[in-house]
Amino acid sequence: GKSGETGAQPPDQADEDDDDFPFLSDSDEAATKLDLARAYIDMGDDEGAREILGEVLAEGTETQRQDAQVLLDRL
Repeated sequence: GKSGETGAQPPDQADEDDDDFPFLSDSDEAATKLDLARAYIDMGDDEGAREILGEVLAEGTETQRQDAQVLLDRL
């Protein structure tokens, strides 16, 4: 017989596609981007890292901009 499976997704996957995170402040977002940039650098994706670090330079706090600049200088 039938196994009774439906195509239903677990509820916690419902809004995974949401691209903006209104609950993140700009500094949280910049911190996330710094982490992301470091991951790109680890993977050898300097181009991707540069792009993200440029966004941090535009949006981040003074400290975050300094961190981003240090990473950029190494690229």
